Amino acid sequence: MDYLLIAKAVGALSVIGLVTSAILATAAKRFHVEVDPKVEAVFEALPGSNCGACGSASCFAAAEAIAAGEKPVDTCVAGGQSVANSIAALMGSGTCEFKAVISTRHCGGGTSARKSYVYAGVTSCAAANRLAGGPLACTAGCIGFGDCERACPFGAITMDVRGLPVIDAHKCTGCGICVRECPRGQIALLEMVPDNGPIVVRCNAHDKVKERKANCAVCCIACKKCERECPSDAIHVIDMLAVVDYDKCTGCGTCVEVCPQKCIDWHGRASGMSAAQSDGKGPDIEGRSLQVGA
Repeated sequence: MDYLLIAKAVGALSVIGLVTSAILATAAKRFHVEVDPKVEAVFEALPGSNCGACGSASCFAAAEAIAAGEKPVDTCVAGGQSVANSIAALMGSGTCEFKAVISTRHCGGGTSARKSYVYAGVTSCAAANRLAGGPLACTAGCIGFGDCERACPFGAITMDVRGLPVIDAHKCTGCGICVRECPRGQIALLEMVPDNGPIVVRCNAHDKVKERKANCAVCCIACKKCERECPSDAIHVIDMLAVVDYDKCTGCGTCVEVCPQKCIDWHGRASGMSAAQSDGKGPDIEGRSLQVGA
């Protein structure tokens, strides 16, 4: 073994390392850019998840925009009220009212819904949707391959035995990524609603009732029974589909109980129930009546 050759190699590498370090150190000093302390403070207040829900490429980019006054203090939907308050204090605007939202699913069909053909391609909702609109006979229903579950950065969505995404209201930050990833998000299959909205209609169809009943046993049939029975005038059938007005809904649960199709569920943080307890259970849940904000 030639120890002299080894020593020369080690020495050469050491010299190269020292020279490179010196060059990098000089470049770092010469090209150093001072960061606004306010930007750093706002960045520290953000959750750092880099989810992109605010429309910025990263939390640092969002911090720069907030510090520059280009974005409001409640820009971070994932951070919620506490982060909005912290940033408002840093920006000298006191506190702010943050309207928290969560994702909800307007479909109750799943594996029981009728299929128009057998799909054997890539198990992706986006891919299946490109093939004649997907295998589901209902063109407004959940395809069920879990694109939303895979996209959620907070682990708030799980696919259940029905092939439907169940959204955990206590984990959902309202970032809206699942809505964007869902190929039917633009037609409100997944929708962002107030986090204290206590009920949800598990249907998204607007076609003729006879056709939708042939496709799904738990669809809304536009009978208006929920509309007639609601004591708060908080639910109306619009374009052949029951729609909840969350500004009026008190969480009395009348619509859940009277729906003949059992397609209205308890939902949201105000319901006081986990998603596993309420999703698809309809009127079978005990202790149903509640008041929003109680």
